[in-house]
Amino acid sequence: MTQELAITLAAALLEEIFDHSTPADGALRRLFQRRNSGSVERARIGDLVFAVLRHRRFLERQAERLATPETARLVTLVSLAAAGMGERSLFPELPALPEWLWQALVAQYGVSTAHALDQALTRPAPTDLRVNRQKIERAALQKQLAARDIVTTPLPNTPDGLRLHGNPPVTTLDLFHQGLFEIQDEGSQWIAPLLAPRPGETIVDLCAGGGGKTLHLATLLGRRGQIIATDTDAKRLGQLNQRLRRVPGHRVRVLPPLRHEGDPALKPYVGKVDAVLVDAPCSGTGTLRRRPDLMWHLAPEQIPLFHERQCGLLAAAARLLRPGGRLVYATCSLLARENQAVIETFLNENPNFRLLSAMPTLAARGFGEIYSMDPYLTLLPHIAGCDGFFAALLQRNR
Repeated sequence: MTQELAITLAAALLEEIFDHSTPADGALRRLFQRRNSGSVERARIGDLVFAVLRHRRFLERQAERLATPETARLVTLVSLAAAGMGERSLFPELPALPEWLWQALVAQYGVSTAHALDQALTRPAPTDLRVNRQKIERAALQKQLAARDIVTTPLPNTPDGLRLHGNPPVTTLDLFHQGLFEIQDEGSQWIAPLLAPRPGETIVDLCAGGGGKTLHLATLLGRRGQIIATDTDAKRLGQLNQRLRRVPGHRVRVLPPLRHEGDPALKPYVGKVDAVLVDAPCSGTGTLRRRPDLMWHLAPEQIPLFHERQCGLLAAAARLLRPGGRLVYATCSLLARENQAVIETFLNENPNFRLLSAMPTLAARGFGEIYSMDPYLTLLPHIAGCDGFFAALLQRNR
């Protein structure tokens, strides 16, 4: 493939991503399927697309200096990215993040932390694995991966995490299809253990999605207990069912997709559940390292809508708990309106709940010391080296 063709194809994909709000991974996947692309072609086009997504503001400024015609703008952006012209050093005063998000981070964290987050969120993300300790110990899996020329490093703050070196195709391995590990970012690996599953419990995963945290809960719970998983997204629940078929033996029951938070399908569980996980739909601002297209799809007016839905989900989850039951509310957002503000609203309306400190529960399960805004778990990418996550641990009073 010539550089000229790679630039042309990348520019066409970016038009689809910017003008039609198409997710970048889906647009790339469809192109690669149509062209039957090999690994070299996939890497070349993907690198160009993601370089523009991460450094769009710098590249736009450079294109302005060149007085680029609007009709050639995207081709010029890709060409500049290919030439390494999207570097922060060219415009040190200009944040990479969209202006509204940059201002929101400054208001919440201060200028210094906002700058650190801006830099961290526009770097490529590593790939992390979560070891299934029901089947294998971390050191043993690391050995087996090394025997297949795959190099990993144990994550120091998480008991089951390994970080890949490079980008080997680990989902093709027999070890993956045997259920010995899952691909899961280090930050995501902190969430399920915060719920502290206990043998014999019934746990509801109310926003199960594709099932990454559901499988983690199942691993922690073992075969003495039950997980009820559901979501409003039928497509993502289908992905969960596929994952469960690959890793049999878990006591997970997947409910049909919910129509809304008050769906009658939840009625049998009201007041009876030991623990609930609410991995709430959110802006995803903590995941911009691996999903840079989100920067250009999000708008500030969406944040209050997320807040409203998150409050509804948290209230629905609370109704399921028995007295003394536990609830974890989590997002992959960096914005307080989706995090602390949701918890504060809930506690003001539900005096029969109390907020617990997150870190003692995690420390008891082998998690290391890490920056956190007590009593919440707050993982910031520039400090924790993982995606940004927020979580709160709540308990219903007896």
